Amino acid sequence: MRIEFHLRKMQRFERTIAKLDDEDDSETIIEDCMLAAAHAVNAAMHKLATVREDKDIRHNMLSGFIKKEKSLNDDSGQIAELLLQLEELRPSFVYGKGEDKDAAILARGTYNKIREVCLKYLQ
Repeated sequence: MRIEFHLRKMQRFERTIAKLDDEDDSETIIEDCMLAAAHAVNAAMHKLATVREDKDIRHNMLSGFIKKEKSLNDDSGQIAELLLQLEELRPSFVYGKGEDKDAAILARGTYNKIREVCLKYLQ
C-alpha cells in the first residue's frame, strides 16, 4: 500500500479512537491502536525503503520482522517492543473477557509513542 494510503487509514483510526471512552470502549481502543500502529509503521518502513510499497507487514508479524530486519534503523528495538505490548493486550481484552480502562489508556500511550517515532521518518 502506498504511504499516503497508510497515513489516511492511520488518521481514520485516530479519529475513531478520539471519539471513544476508555472505560466503555476499551476493546475497540486497543484494536484500533494496533491497526493504526501497523499503518504508521508500514508507512515509515516504506519511506525508509526497508519494505517495498507493494508489500506490507501484517500487525501480528510486525514486531518480529522489525526486530529481525532492523527496518526502522536505531528505533527498531523500541518499536518492536511497543508493538509487542499492544499485541499482548489483544488476547485478554479484545478476544477475552477483560474490560479495563487502564488497558485502553496503556494502548493509547503505546500507540502515541509508536506514532511519534514513525512520524519523524515520514516528515
